[in-house]
Amino acid sequence: MEIVVRKNDLLKELQLVQGIVERKNSIPILSNVLVEATGSEIRIAATDLDVSLRCGCPAQVAAKGALTLQAKKLYEIVRALPESDLHLKQLPDAWASLECEHTSFKIAGLPREDFPALPESKPGKGVEIPAEVLRDLIARTAFAITAEDARYYLAGALLVFEKDALAMVATDGHRLAYAHRKAALKGGEPQRVLVPRKALTELLHLIEGEESAVFQAVENHLVFTAGGRTLASKTIEGNFPAFEKVIAIKGDKSVSLLREPLMTALRRVSLLSSERSRAVKLILADGRLELLASSPDLGEAREALSVDYQGAGIEIGFNAQYLLEFLAAAGGESVGLELKDAESQGLFRPQASDGIDYRYIVMPMRL
Repeated sequence: MEIVVRKNDLLKELQLVQGIVERKNSIPILSNVLVEATGSEIRIAATDLDVSLRCGCPAQVAAKGALTLQAKKLYEIVRALPESDLHLKQLPDAWASLECEHTSFKIAGLPREDFPALPESKPGKGVEIPAEVLRDLIARTAFAITAEDARYYLAGALLVFEKDALAMVATDGHRLAYAHRKAALKGGEPQRVLVPRKALTELLHLIEGEESAVFQAVENHLVFTAGGRTLASKTIEGNFPAFEKVIAIKGDKSVSLLREPLMTALRRVSLLSSERSRAVKLILADGRLELLASSPDLGEAREALSVDYQGAGIEIGFNAQYLLEFLAAAGGESVGLELKDAESQGLFRPQASDGIDYRYIVMPMRL
């Protein structure tokens, strides 16, 4: 293999695959990227056996071929080189040379045959999704995915395809984020798929600057293509919890809250919350919402906000970080809060819908 490629073109593709490659891996080949020269382009592939990415860029191909090189080191070398064309050539015994102006490197690789086979998309099939819709749904739900390895069936978000809409749901068992948006989906049938957390993160990179992405299920993989790049992920085995009844529950006490003042107050008050629980008490009464946090080791913090509320008073505890993550994702000027009692879930939702049905359910904490 022998090619000439522009430094910035190659650097952009190598940067994309850095999130796929695991830094510490017991299988050496998984720390490498597969570099293939075919036709008039260079193709790059990376995988951790669960998530894989194929991408590429134009190149002058003098000789076709393929080799694997250490992903992180290749990226660091290319990033450090001057703004010029790079000459990459395959050498015997899985080595490669890389030259740029007056700088040259000789890099050790591994046999191309050791690199695992990756799933491929099927031409002409799949569902075309507006990239803006995907970005919106991921931003509003992915933060609620569980971080516990044992709860593998919650280690992703449920992507729900409807006839003319798309929804995403994520939960860690203590909170649930649900976002539903009308979308002009082209092709495909109504279906539900569980998309792993890492795949969602890489999907955001994949669709950056793109107008749409195409999704299809290929055997036991979820495959997304956009801009000539292909992201594939193994499906999560297991049943996602039934969420429909959870998002339908409403409280009989409702209040409108200005988003920015509430975020600021929560950040201040939670400074003295327990580091383990991050618990903050909300005390709602006529015309007033008081936030209270206390810790035997740290002290106590209080802050009051004026609100338009008349009704029975209620005191309820929530994890402050859970609320802050929702408020950051919600956007808009104000959010609504619905409560039933101190032992029932709280329902938060933005009051300006912007064409999206966004609901955030949080279980209370015992204080």
